[in-house]
Amino acid sequence: MKLKIISSSEVAYLLRKELGPTRNWDDTLADMRRGRIEVHGYTLLPTCMGKYARAWRPMYAIPDIVNFIRAVRMADRCATRNVPCQVKTAHMDPTDVRPWNTRKLPVAISTHVAGV
Repeated sequence: MKLKIISSSEVAYLLRKELGPTRNWDDTLADMRRGRIEVHGYTLLPTCMGKYARAWRPMYAIPDIVNFIRAVRMADRCATRNVPCQVKTAHMDPTDVRPWNTRKLPVAISTHVAGV
């Protein structure tokens, strides 16, 4: 039997597109693989491991993804589709050479940008 499968990063993208930015879908998928979390009582697990970008990665079956999205949408009527990325403008000093994790920047404006 042939089955169409995609990688977990692609699944995370599809889940964000179809269910909205309610959570970090990469982390949610990783937690579901470990049995730590479920979304409205539903769990999406990989079908197999597949070679992707020179490494073995969890791969998900398309029908499982579609069924998961459908079930979560029925459980959560507030799930919104196609929410654009939230882009913020930060004021940065170009002479600041500190590492990124110590640099606290004041954030100015939050805008939604489609296609970014």
